[in-house]
Amino acid sequence: MIENKNEAGSRRVLLVGDTTLDPLGRLLERGQDNLLLRTSAAPYGQVYQILLDATHAAWAFQPDVLVVWTAPQLTLPSLEKLLRFEFDSTAAVHEAVLREAEQFADAVLRAAGRVGLVFVPTWLLPTHERWIQTLAWRHGVGITNLLARANLLLAERFSGLQNIVLLDAGYWQASLGRPAHDPRMYAVAKILYSQSLFEKAAAEMKAVLRGSLGLGKKVIVCDLDNTVWGGIVGDDGADKIKLGAPDPVGECFHQFQVALKALRSRGVLLAISSKNDEQFALSVIDQHPAMALRTNDFVAWRINWRDKAENLLSLAEELNLGLDSFVFLDDSPQERDQIRRVLPQVYTPDLPTSPSDLAPFVSSLSCFETTSLGKEDLERTEMYHAERSRKVVQDVGGDVETWLRSLDIKVQAAPLRRESLPRAAQLLNKTNQFNLSLRRLDEKTFWDWTEEPSHAAYTFNVSDRFGDLGLTGLASLSFAGSHAEIVDFVMSCRAMGKKVEEALLGYLLEQARMAGASRLTASPVDGPRNGPAKAFFAAKFCDGEWAIDPARVGVPPQISLFEVTLESESAV
Repeated sequence: MIENKNEAGSRRVLLVGDTTLDPLGRLLERGQDNLLLRTSAAPYGQVYQILLDATHAAWAFQPDVLVVWTAPQLTLPSLEKLLRFEFDSTAAVHEAVLREAEQFADAVLRAAGRVGLVFVPTWLLPTHERWIQTLAWRHGVGITNLLARANLLLAERFSGLQNIVLLDAGYWQASLGRPAHDPRMYAVAKILYSQSLFEKAAAEMKAVLRGSLGLGKKVIVCDLDNTVWGGIVGDDGADKIKLGAPDPVGECFHQFQVALKALRSRGVLLAISSKNDEQFALSVIDQHPAMALRTNDFVAWRINWRDKAENLLSLAEELNLGLDSFVFLDDSPQERDQIRRVLPQVYTPDLPTSPSDLAPFVSSLSCFETTSLGKEDLERTEMYHAERSRKVVQDVGGDVETWLRSLDIKVQAAPLRRESLPRAAQLLNKTNQFNLSLRRLDEKTFWDWTEEPSHAAYTFNVSDRFGDLGLTGLASLSFAGSHAEIVDFVMSCRAMGKKVEEALLGYLLEQARMAGASRLTASPVDGPRNGPAKAFFAAKFCDGEWAIDPARVGVPPQISLFEVTLESESAV
């Protein structure tokens, strides 16, 4: 979403609105760790002037992110007439409002090309503005119906640009349980929104920004006793734990599992760390009739009597993921305190004390934000199960080369296509470990870059006898005469350790050779987690460069492809 050379760093956020947004800026800058934001709140009431004029003084801030937060009764003048019943024809005023919404959308689209990311909160009216309830939703008449149509118009107009995010301000307002607007502060300083709404908006914007930079969480590690079910199964027995109807407490734990399963279905990995007897606990998970989760919903588990910090380290190693991608859920304050002290990079929230609040709590977590949802996300758990089967074969098979040969790995290479662009951009923005340049680009920017004559991008689909790993590799080249440079070299952690990276490099070498290049360079950037990429290129390249023999046909002998069948574009 945002192009950057560092995995984390400073982001400049320009706030534009028809009311004062300075409180939002202060909240965006507050309490940051791996996301550093600097904000500039433009003078309120200059929305169109700023959006339409690239020379406006507000753009001197050189923002990476633009927030355009407007109130419908101020930005859509005809809506104010409907709100106050100052009109002759409802049909005419509805048409006028939609025309004004079109004009607003055009202005946002004009400005979107100047920044990496645009946030546009949806339009909502203050909750104290009560319209005629019998008519509010009537099509062509009511103000609620009209506002919904105006928001849908924005959604349709913005759908073609991946760098414009329409944020659900209605959800923010509904989640507060307190007023979202502050009439007193609006009268004093044109601050329309309440502090609580600003806090919610800032938290949601930060979550989306973290997701766009690959800083979102990927794994939930759950305790079992008094977390996934009520009671201690080793003491109470499987038939006495609280789980499922008709017990209302048991139903709460069942709904908590349903919420976890929904996250699992959208690509979040589930794991277990529990002090229990493994065989007995797994039998309860698979056999208890009220369990919404079964063992095949979890990618890994550590059910033993060991220290839970040790278990989390072991899970991170098995899943080949950083601890900063983990969320730890445990009912015990002591266990949570230990993880916070020993493994502070793990997000360890306090769980609600009431079981009835567990499902709403986990459903409201914003740390799993993502920029897209594709086939690889929906099948991620199954892919990790296949990886477990591969490791079992490796343990039995002995040496690594014999194991790799037995996997029957196939790599399909193809130029980047429109249909593979969403997943390719997701890899670019979410992968941290095997990522050469750590570039973060939205779909449109990346596609436009690849369309330049001197650039080329390729995707790599990997499969083996255990299943399809999906699109797990992305690479791009930049050509300048006889010099070719690897700009992006990204690979999912699922493919690491199988020499797939050598296949990708071999393919790039051949593409560079066929384009007439005599040398290929690669410059890994320094990031806190991309050590595997840096180590790989340090071992393969001499001083960041590889000399290519233009007369040689085929992959250079230094690249081992014994375990991989590369297929050309015609074979894909």
